[in-house]
Amino acid sequence: MTCTAKFWAFFKPLAEAVPGVKTVHRSGGDKMDRLLANSRSEEIYPAVFLLRPKYTLEDNGANLTIAWFDATYYVICTGNYGDELDEDASFDEAERLATKLTRKLQEEESTYLAVIDPTTKVYMEPVTMLTLDSSFGYEVRYRIGLMVNPEVYEGI
Repeated sequence: MTCTAKFWAFFKPLAEAVPGVKTVHRSGGDKMDRLLANSRSEEIYPAVFLLRPKYTLEDNGANLTIAWFDATYYVICTGNYGDELDEDASFDEAERLATKLTRKLQEEESTYLAVIDPTTKVYMEPVTMLTLDSSFGYEVRYRIGLMVNPEVYEGI
């Protein structure tokens, strides 16, 4: 398993456990093309979409390695573009779901599966996407650490 695969295995069940989230997807790189492809063939909203995270490895010198993931994910709901009340309702729902997911990620620190840097801030920025669907949501950026000894030292 790679470090990125470990992060996906950590993130996906938490996102799926947020009440109201219908689907959870991830990118192949730094684009949202997979989300757009899925939106054409199925009803996916409210959706959580994780961009493949960048990360740094930090070793304590005693073969204990943590990967610090700079994760960016989107929580997106559909709405009627131009209908201010519907747009606001979509933004509000996406913000509520993004906040719940952020809380779930923070709670994982108590299980010792994840490490949250106490100086890390959670950035939540409203986004609008006008493609085949009009959707409204939040881009969330967060720094999460996972222990990755097996992924780094396997086979050495």
